[in-house]
Amino acid sequence: MKLRTLTLITVTLLFQAAHAQFLSRNTLPAFSSSWGAKVGFAATASYVTDAYINGHELTEYTQDTQVGNFSAFLLRLNSRTIFLQTGLGLSCNKSNFSIDLNSWDPEAETKNEMSCTYTMKSLTLPLQMGYHIVNSPPYCMSAYTGPRFRYTPDKFYSVQYSGLEPYNITDTPIELIMGWTIGLSVKIGRQFLDFEYEATINPVSGPITDLSNNDPATEYRLNRRVGIMSFSYGILF
Repeated sequence: MKLRTLTLITVTLLFQAAHAQFLSRNTLPAFSSSWGAKVGFAATASYVTDAYINGHELTEYTQDTQVGNFSAFLLRLNSRTIFLQTGLGLSCNKSNFSIDLNSWDPEAETKNEMSCTYTMKSLTLPLQMGYHIVNSPPYCMSAYTGPRFRYTPDKFYSVQYSGLEPYNITDTPIELIMGWTIGLSVKIGRQFLDFEYEATINPVSGPITDLSNNDPATEYRLNRRVGIMSFSYGILF
């Protein structure tokens, strides 16, 4: 009886060891880690999603894409088929848009264009996952996606309005912004090129304040999100 029990235990342990070895070889990817750095340019476009000034809803706007820059250090956990990527970056994003202050009035015969130019300097943290479409060293092509978090302190946000008469408004940034990224990465040896688009999920600026009007019942909103198209060059170490 003891011999049968010992034999059963031995066979079970051998089976579990063989099964674990099979999973490690055939199911679970083996990851290797690498550090890298990249620099690039980013074109930022603004999209007004909700605009009220002095209680009037504004419906017509135009935006002018402007180019900023960014740099980042990154950590990549890489396997044969997928990779996980994070890191820490600094970005400077610029944008400009105009909105018709008379667009709420169907009887208005002229436009009253208000323009806004702003610059955001942010600390960024991506959490991305990628899939290798082609992986034949030294060549590799990958698609990736995932969230990116942006932290923009008030002192690193500058905004300038023009054409506001008779208003005198200003706004402040929303310090923590979440965006979603999709991208394509092409790697040759240790060098790589990234092409990426990011769309912010929450607005990038907070409530508007009219410095010439202290009436709290007056409604001011100019919510906007941004879309960022970027191109970067990097090296993995």
